[in-house]
Amino acid sequence: MTNLQCGVDTCANNAQGCCCLPGIDVGGAHACRCGDTCCRSFHPKGEGAQNSARHDVPNPNSHISCSAKTCAYNQGGLCSASQITVRGGGADQAGQTECATFRQR
Repeated sequence: MTNLQCGVDTCANNAQGCCCLPGIDVGGAHACRCGDTCCRSFHPKGEGAQNSARHDVPNPNSHISCSAKTCAYNQGGLCSASQITVRGGGADQAGQTECATFRQR
């Protein structure tokens, strides 16, 4: 499990700087830098049906699926970093978020 810190205050799954999901999906198959990645599990606050289904308990240790094949931490589609940070101040869609821990191989 990876320690996941979330700096995306506009995400419905964020509580106290942690993601409330048991795991997230990081996208960016051909990423060269952090900005080329995104949290595909992002859901904006206030999305009605999404909010009613979300988890409310912060989960600092998460399963991270990762499609950023060029990331040094990607081990067979899973993140091997001990800790990651997802950021995206003011994001209203997944493409405005990023994995700040991404490091190109």
